[in-house]
Formats: sequence, structure tokens, C-alpha cells
Amino acid sequence: MKRIAKTCTAVGAAALFLAGCNAAEEPSGGDATDGGGGDDPVYAAMSAWDACEVLDGLAPVTDEMGIVGWGSSTAEGGEPGSSAIGNTFDPDALGCNGLFNLGDYEGYTMSGEAQFKIVPAESAEAAATAYESRVAAAESDSAEGQDAVSEAFAGPWDQGTVVSWIGDADQPYTEVVGQDGQWVFHIQLYHSNDYGLRGGGDPALAFTEESLRQWLVDTYLPQVNQAVNDRIAEAG
Repeated sequence: MKRIAKTCTAVGAAALFLAGCNAAEEPSGGDATDGGGGDDPVYAAMSAWDACEVLDGLAPVTDEMGIVGWGSSTAEGGEPGSSAIGNTFDPDALGCNGLFNLGDYEGYTMSGEAQFKIVPAESAEAAATAYESRVAAAESDSAEGQDAVSEAFAGPWDQGTVVSWIGDADQPYTEVVGQDGQWVFHIQLYHSNDYGLRGGGDPALAFTEESLRQWLVDTYLPQVNQAVNDRIAEAG
């Protein structure tokens, strides 16, 4: 099983997809311009957050995708893990992430891996640079797969892009990057294809690739945007 490759913050060096405290290879991401820091109070406040707390432990994602377990491809129950600013593979981001189990189909396990990352920056300009870097890395990765698609979206975001493609073993990959002011939200995930559709059978997954992308952009991302900006306002 191929895991999503990432361009790390260490001057664009390629790294493996890590999901914070969950051992995994890191998906596509930014470079040394991503975060920043300094004395900016918004950056300081956001850097201290626990991403899984902010994102409700990815409960909406678990429900929408029909995830039956977090922590391994065969897990039942459990929760994704948090990664803090300064983590080894994407030090500019705090994340909520992990391997997940999508259930069995005729004795075969469907599974995947995801990372949902909040990337604070010192300014809107720095956030825009981080956004552009992460989108470029995602599009570069997608060019190595099949059926690559890159689509823009906006409100409530200043700018946003969803990138999707088919990787090894026909696994669907999706990355979503959105910028709002001085922060970026970055989703990276892949999963087994729908085993139920092999040979013309009925779907075994609770979603299709198209419906998942639409839900992420139209429903989930606005919720995240509101939750993060509410916390920023409280911190200010």
C-alpha cells in the first residue's frame, strides 16, 4: 500500500506520511515559509491548540465516511491522534490524524489514512505563501497518479483548492487546502477503493469520491472555518 508522499518544511525535502503520534507517512505539504511564529499573538494562541479538540475528534468525518475504527486498518472504535506544532514531519502544522478502518467486505478490510491540519502563520501574506506551497505539492503528487483533478473553491475562504487522483492499487487520494486570513487548513487522505463495486456489485462504502469531496468543501470546511475563527476571536 502506497502512502501519500509529502514535501516537508525542511526546504522542500521529500518525507513520508506521518500522522502525528500515529506512525504513518506524511502527505504533501509546505516548506520553510509555511508557519512563521515570532511574537504574533494569534499565531501564539493557535500554536498552543490541540487540533483534535478544535476539530471535535473528527467526529463529523467519522460519521460521513462510515469509519468504524481509528488507529490501524483493523481497529474498532478509538480516536485519531493529535500532533503539535514542531512535530517532526510537518513542524508548521498542528494536526488530528491517523489510520482508519472502513469495515470489511467479504473478508477484505477497507482502510485508509488521514491528516487534518491547521497551519497558523504570522500574517495573511505568510499564510498565502503556505497555501500556495501546499497546493503546488499536492498537484505535483497528483501528477504521478491517474485521473488527477484540481478544482478551486472560495467562500468563506479567501482561496481554496481540492486536488484528487487515483494512486497505487486504485486507491483514491484527496487533498484540500484552504486559506482564511493568517491560517491555512489542509486535509490529506487516501483509502481503499470500494470493494463492493468490483465486478459490478453494490457499493460497500458509505460515500462516493464525488460525494465526499462535495461534503468536505460545501459542509465540513465551512464548519471548520467557523470553529477556528470563533477560537481566534476568543483568544483575541
